[in-house]
Amino acid sequence: MISKCGVICAQDCRAFGSECEGCNELEGRVSWAEFYGQSHCPIYQCVVDKGYDTCADCGLAPCQIWYDTRNPDASDDEFAADLASRLRNLSAIV
Repeated sequence: MISKCGVICAQDCRAFGSECEGCNELEGRVSWAEFYGQSHCPIYQCVVDKGYDTCADCGLAPCQIWYDTRNPDASDDEFAADLASRLRNLSAIV
């Protein structure tokens, strides 16, 4: 299962299976969205609002929303690796 932003939940998400059933299954209502003062993941909401299936359909990934929702605990190298992985995952489905 791949999320709107290219995360493969079972492979890439530490919360999958314990705190989270998956972004798509939760329709973007992920627990960490509250840290941004929102009820839904901002990336998920953007994709839905634009009528796309994933960020790959938009063609702007990684956009500012990706940077704005960066895990604050991730190092620059970890964040760069995460972006690269998500973009690879998205390119595989196009």
